[in-house]
Amino acid sequence: KFQLDKELETIRKNVANWRERWGTEAKKVPIKRLFFDIETSYYKLLIKTWQLKNFKRYFDHNDIVDEKKIICISYKWQYEDKVHTVDWRMGEKDMLKTFIKVLGDSDEAIAHNGDRFDLPFLRTRCLANGVLMFPTYRTLDTLKKSRNSFLFASNRLDYLGQLMGIGGKMEHEGFDMWEKIVEENDEEALGRMISYCERDVALLEDYYYVISPFITHNNNFAVLTGGEKWECPECASAKVKMHRTYSTPLGTIRREMKCDDCKKQYKISNKTYMSMLEHLMRTK
Repeated sequence: KFQLDKELETIRKNVANWRERWGTEAKKVPIKRLFFDIETSYYKLLIKTWQLKNFKRYFDHNDIVDEKKIICISYKWQYEDKVHTVDWRMGEKDMLKTFIKVLGDSDEAIAHNGDRFDLPFLRTRCLANGVLMFPTYRTLDTLKKSRNSFLFASNRLDYLGQLMGIGGKMEHEGFDMWEKIVEENDEEALGRMISYCERDVALLEDYYYVISPFITHNNNFAVLTGGEKWECPECASAKVKMHRTYSTPLGTIRREMKCDDCKKQYKISNKTYMSMLEHLMRTK
């Protein structure tokens, strides 16, 4: 852009040297990690059948009387005490516009089965309501991480929470609660659903904290918040140390690091590790 004849890495090193000389630090921005969950209604269908007994058939779109919609969306920011909820009483379109703005402000959005269900269904209802949202978001799906990194008997959040000793989902009356909300506009049932959804979000955050040191992460928050490549990609802490050195089959040296703050283990290149050593020598 400025027609500089130096390589980007050289420029960055010069800037880093000036920061060291002046005793200044690059500004770091807080990590904005969002936990969320949605609750939906069901499809109302027009059933056409010759007889009631032995009822087995597939439905097609001509059987739909009313579309499936989002009843409520609960969410919280990491380290925040309050769980927020928006629901369809404000109108589905206004509810979506409110939450999509929140989602767009996040650096990482976390949901259980969010990549396969929550986000695609949010996008579907946004399209139906004429609400714009980005085609992609930076996400972490705890269901995917559970399946790929562990071998649990079940990957349902209720089971996982109880297994980890952090509690399970809130009990409710089952499908009757959905019917009371959709068919009767029952305010008490809606209140119970909101409490159920908010409990899921709190449970989701607790579960994420438990599995965080054991999983690979989808974002590097050290770099994203203005830090260095060798800092912890999970919590952006500079309190890290080398755990061990290993070599790839091609002879490339890699360094396995460990964060003293969040206990995250991660890998960096040997070049990045040497940059860390140079930084530590300059700041002694």
